[in-house]
Amino acid sequence: MKRWLILAEGAAAGQFAPLDLTRPGFFLRDGAFTNAERWIALLRPTAVAYETRAQFQPLLAELAPAAGEKPARAGAQPDEIWTIEGLVQPLDDPRWATGRFPDFSWSSGAARISKVSARVKSAPPAPSPMPFRALDGLWNLIEHLPEQLRFDFALWSRARRMTTARLPGASRGVHIVGDRRRLRVGKGVTIHPQNVLNTATGPIILDDDVTLEPFNRIDGPAYIGKGSALLGGKFTGGAAIGPGCKIGGEWEASIAQGFVNKAHAGFFGHGILGEWVNLGAMTTNSDLKNTYGTVRVARHGAEVETGLIKVGSFIADYSKTGIGTLIPTGATWGVGVNYFGGDLAPRDLPSFVWGTRGNLVEHRLDRMLSTAAAAMARRAAALRALARPDGLTDTQRTLLTALFDGTAAARGAFLRRQRE
Repeated sequence: MKRWLILAEGAAAGQFAPLDLTRPGFFLRDGAFTNAERWIALLRPTAVAYETRAQFQPLLAELAPAAGEKPARAGAQPDEIWTIEGLVQPLDDPRWATGRFPDFSWSSGAARISKVSARVKSAPPAPSPMPFRALDGLWNLIEHLPEQLRFDFALWSRARRMTTARLPGASRGVHIVGDRRRLRVGKGVTIHPQNVLNTATGPIILDDDVTLEPFNRIDGPAYIGKGSALLGGKFTGGAAIGPGCKIGGEWEASIAQGFVNKAHAGFFGHGILGEWVNLGAMTTNSDLKNTYGTVRVARHGAEVETGLIKVGSFIADYSKTGIGTLIPTGATWGVGVNYFGGDLAPRDLPSFVWGTRGNLVEHRLDRMLSTAAAAMARRAAALRALARPDGLTDTQRTLLTALFDGTAAARGAFLRRQRE
């Protein structure tokens, strides 16, 4: 069967800012997979196409290999076409295993999904036979993370044809609490003594080339991505850590998109870190208000009610903190932020600002790009292993330059308010 899959941003474009300022929303990690990777693994399409904002089109050749892009051959005709607009998560249902579905359509807010037969005339699309969930904002990725990780454990296991854990031969002193069958271990994994893997709270996936240094406690559900290293710490409440990360300290119910450096002590909870984020030693965020009230977050210049009691920080790509930084509940930081000073940071920071509270200035683009290039050079081997460019490309520089120009007005207004 020839199955085509179209992933589109549609009306959801910009809905997941600032994390979708540097990638289409469907390339956001929301579990053991990015949203795009999950749909590709679930549907196993023969061709995949992407509909994005214009600025991301040149970037697709660099991003898409990670999601398994399969262009359609000229003149080929599909048997069925799936179109998914926005961020849609499939929910657990035994019918996914059949691989055959009637034509249907489903929508919720800015999210749409449909399946149509392309070669035969079928009945008008019916309501969806399968359960789905639409994501409306970044906080939804955290809200549903434990459930999504459990779904992904089954999908990852089927894709890898794994049913049991196979610990490396030298993994002595590793304590598995709970059912061993809820643990998956990829190739090239290194587990040092004095690690506790707790599957009683949820399943755990250690992807290829993961390293667990001594003194980690991982409470499932959790996914640790390819080539990542846990440097000693506590991981609870649902952990989705992408490839090439170095994480230590305390991590709770949070997502790292990839290539995140949080090597030292400090708490990060109920938040999302973009790629190439570096948190200085003892950086800590708050994910709970002292009043136990629901958290509001900044979105497109306005405060939005999440309806959730626990919401941490959303920090976009290439941002960094100095040692001892304290980040307020529900913070939203843009791309290329460099904040230091060892104090309570502002709750909301626009893209490309540099400095400390009360003394923030525009982050020079040339310096920011130079730092990004240096960070990528240090992880060149890991990038190549993921079939990604092993350095900062001209396409990425062009995107970041356009983003710098496009955010100038908001940044300027923020800096003027700071001086008043």
